[in-house]
Amino acid sequence: MTDRSKDKIVDGAAALSPEELRKALADLPEWCMAEDGKSIQREWRFKNFRQAAQLANLAAWQAEAAGHHPDIVFGWGHARVTYATHSAGGVTMNDLIMAARLDAALG
Repeated sequence: MTDRSKDKIVDGAAALSPEELRKALADLPEWCMAEDGKSIQREWRFKNFRQAAQLANLAAWQAEAAGHHPDIVFGWGHARVTYATHSAGGVTMNDLIMAARLDAALG
């Protein structure tokens, strides 16, 4: 298992091939390729709104620090974070790094 949480975000990263992405997602078992095939996402369920908002804020602060921003959707009892690199037209190693960082921060 590869821990990408300490890897560096690289400007201009290229989109991964579907095969590369499938292999890399093995290291992030809670994350999956979205239906569009151009992003990865993870969903969480919580007992209240506060916990969902805390996760959304954590993802947002990590994104600001790294300069790589996800789409975040949350509400009472649920949250979903989606990573894609729009400029590359798909998922890059940067997206996998950010997903690993979020997982690491959550423990």
